[in-house]
Amino acid sequence: MNRRFAFHAYQTVFPESRSSRIAGLRSISAILAVGAIGLAVPTWVCFRLGSDLTVVALVYLIEVVLLSLLDSLVASAVFSVIAVGCLNYFFVRPLFSFRIDPVNDVVALIAFLTASLVVTSLVQRLRRFGKVHREQAKLLELTRDSVMVRDMDDVITYWNSGAETIYGWKKDEAIGRVAHSLLHTRFPAALGDINETLLVAGRWEGELINARRDGSQAAVASRWALLRDEKGRPIAMLETSTDITERKRIEEELQRFARVTTVGELGASVAHELGQPLGAIVADGGAALRWLDRDTPEVGEALASLKRIIKEGLHAGEILRRVRMLTRRTPSQMTSLAINDVINDVIALVQREVLNHDVTLRATLAPELPAILGDRTELAQVMINLLVNGIQAMDEVRDRPRELMIESRRGIANDLIVAVRDSGTGIDAQNADRLFERFFTTKTEGMGVGLSICRSIIEAHGGTVWATNNARWGATFAFNVPAISKSVE
Repeated sequence: MNRRFAFHAYQTVFPESRSSRIAGLRSISAILAVGAIGLAVPTWVCFRLGSDLTVVALVYLIEVVLLSLLDSLVASAVFSVIAVGCLNYFFVRPLFSFRIDPVNDVVALIAFLTASLVVTSLVQRLRRFGKVHREQAKLLELTRDSVMVRDMDDVITYWNSGAETIYGWKKDEAIGRVAHSLLHTRFPAALGDINETLLVAGRWEGELINARRDGSQAAVASRWALLRDEKGRPIAMLETSTDITERKRIEEELQRFARVTTVGELGASVAHELGQPLGAIVADGGAALRWLDRDTPEVGEALASLKRIIKEGLHAGEILRRVRMLTRRTPSQMTSLAINDVINDVIALVQREVLNHDVTLRATLAPELPAILGDRTELAQVMINLLVNGIQAMDEVRDRPRELMIESRRGIANDLIVAVRDSGTGIDAQNADRLFERFFTTKTEGMGVGLSICRSIIEAHGGTVWATNNARWGATFAFNVPAISKSVE
């Protein structure tokens, strides 16, 4: 009873053991049959033709090598012994008798065995490598991520099932196509700069927007790695991408909510900024009427008042443009822009907030900075968030001036850096590693989405954001974004 139970348990755990043994026996039987026929036919042909002993030995050696390709060392050894016996019996005089020559027969046997051992070992190694490669390829097919391999001309040479799922093109439709033409890829930076980084560092990471077969867009977090040959020359690129379309949709909703919240926080500042041109328009309009209502109309003065009305109207329109920029609900639009222009727009929006909190705001903007590829609204949102955080960080400061500085400068890696420095209480060491986590906040009424959104926006622009404490007091929040190379411009 116990033996029967043990047998059934063994079959349950190793259900393929019996079938594997049967398959192995069938394979060995097939090899023996093929080998027997393979030795018999050349023996008969060479015997009928009266071939020379050297020729026959060479034919047998070739036969043993070919049989060794069947990947059975035991069978190859058996055939080596049989070949030496056939050589001795049919081709060494006196014929049809076994007279063992201790030198020649042993040398022939060693030659056959060595050939079979070498060939069989190489075949086994190649099969092991092939098995490993097939298993690795299966693993690549199991992942949900898109995995593709491109040559140095961006032609796709490998396309896994994850790529089929994300983008919709089947493997045979994608292989042989130029990747960026097929997917209509939108890059966070100039493609030339990305390729330059890839060649220098051997890898690149960033967020891309690719087109699906049905015309919709997929946002992906992409990672590129460069493959080089033994001489160090680049030969291919491995690209793995994770579909983050849904995550980006949620982030965009959070960003829009944060922008609307920011506009609400800056409501007093916006109202004040609009009040000035609107008040001037009313005053100049009344003045124009009075100039024209005289017995002798002063047309020149009235025209001057009307010109001032137009000027103030344009000023009010510019303020509304900045506010509307923060509340729009459209996808990211990467365009070439000057970072200093975005900073100046933001300074105008937060000016009233600065005055209300008794803060001195200074801007140090480096001249003649190269353009960047970015979304004006999203970058403005990042800067407003950092400036408002800096202002609020100084609310408790009483013993020193409340100074806030924003600066722009060139980085050392073909990038631009924007930094906001305050003179507040600084960053608590316990919170330093969590500042940019989603829903983490140190404010009593904060939601913890501002800085995490800043990080998402800057990373989508191919940059990074960081925070450090200043030497004396306060903290500095900064980010960098890639500059557009002159060749691209």
